[in-house]
Amino acid sequence: MKRTVDLTLAAAALLVLGFLTVVYSRDLPLGVVGEWEWPRINQALPIAGLLIAGAGVIVHGALAAAGYRALEGDGRSVAREARWVAGMTVSAVTLQVLIPMGAPGIFGLTKWSYVHFLKGATGYYEIARDQAAADPWTFLAEYPQWIVVQESNHIGAHPPGLIAAYVGLSALMERHGALARPLNAATPPAVREGFHRAEIDAANQPPIPPSHRAAVYLMSLLTLLACAGTTVPLYLLARESLSAQRAWVAAAFWAPAPALNLFQPISDAAYPLLSASAFALAAWSARLGGRPERSAWGPALLAIASGSVMALGMMFSLAFLPVGAIVALVILTTPAVPLGRRVRTIAWVGAGFAGVVAVWWLATTANPFVIWLWNLRHNDRFYQGHRRSYLPWIFINPVELAIAAGLPVAVWWLVGAVADPRRVPRAAWCALVVLLIANLSGRNLGEVARLWMIFLPALFTAAGVGPARLGADRQAIFVTVVLTGLQTVGLQCMLQFVYPF
Repeated sequence: MKRTVDLTLAAAALLVLGFLTVVYSRDLPLGVVGEWEWPRINQALPIAGLLIAGAGVIVHGALAAAGYRALEGDGRSVAREARWVAGMTVSAVTLQVLIPMGAPGIFGLTKWSYVHFLKGATGYYEIARDQAAADPWTFLAEYPQWIVVQESNHIGAHPPGLIAAYVGLSALMERHGALARPLNAATPPAVREGFHRAEIDAANQPPIPPSHRAAVYLMSLLTLLACAGTTVPLYLLARESLSAQRAWVAAAFWAPAPALNLFQPISDAAYPLLSASAFALAAWSARLGGRPERSAWGPALLAIASGSVMALGMMFSLAFLPVGAIVALVILTTPAVPLGRRVRTIAWVGAGFAGVVAVWWLATTANPFVIWLWNLRHNDRFYQGHRRSYLPWIFINPVELAIAAGLPVAVWWLVGAVADPRRVPRAAWCALVVLLIANLSGRNLGEVARLWMIFLPALFTAAGVGPARLGADRQAIFVTVVLTGLQTVGLQCMLQFVYPF
């Protein structure tokens, strides 16, 4: 088995080094030529920043290896698992702060502030400041009419959740200077540079108010915490069907994944927290609902919570529609649970979803279904103005997804699926089915490294099966983390993400 593990790690290393070499050589098209490609950058590398990022990856890998050994075997206490997962979460937050320090120029921590002011990248802050801040409740009430005339890129295809978040954070910072001042004081120099660049771009506009600086920086911090904090619901999702050691691997591989680091601080990096929570709550609800000795209210409350989380997500992105499909499949495929109980669990999920939607509707008086309908229409219009060939992207999308998750992690996915498919959590299989349908539908022709981040937690649950099946030791876990981190740091030094192209 050790030889097989060594060969697996060697294959992963060759994939990472070969891929980075080809990207550096510019011999590999990063998309479809003439349609859309990830843009390249060519700037001097920050040697000190690269050393800091590398040290962060090594420390995270060491913790992953130590936890893998500590959680070996059965019978570990819940408190012990909780302590290790808490430590891994802190490490994940730290790592996702350190990795961007290895990026050149404005592609590091500067983007944590600068990107919020670039309409081509987001545009939500500008609308919150110029259109919604004066009377946010009226803006939300009129959103179903307002969305009709919006463009099909970012704004038109999204519900008002992000705009409302910017308005809320800005108002909070304006009213509570005691919160804004320490945030501004703690802002790193690279982030301050981003604010300075935004003011230069704005030319004759007034300087960015301190309260808005604090609100924007806080938005980036919340995105960071959500992205890294996905470690917890991911572990709980994997733990529903795997041992503590295998679930630990899935959680440990999360933080260094390329997409999660390269696309911060845009909102897509925060959505996995909600999707992973919805998956975990639904999976545990279905599992516990099949135990007649337990009260029915506990599983019902978990199912309601799952639906509520998805409804919250739907206020930000329609990507939670396929999340709902995965949740339903996870519940329906729960083993040893009568079909009637599984159907009731789905009904409770629906009740939680409907409850949050009803509260939103009553609070804003804006019909969310009208908003979602227009979001779908704008999304359908996107490819009318952007030429995309169907067949090439159908094959490129899965490859890009593997790169987004980390090629070493994808190798372990493949090993687990081949060597022990019955051990692979059903959440991973259900996500693959939904992604296959989404891919063949042609609704995502490119950029899936960003668009499909929301589905990665379910797929990551499969990462722990391969190492355990082959009897991998803690050194193998350490090497996998380091290789994934190497891919992430390497890509951010050569390619442009987040900023408008």
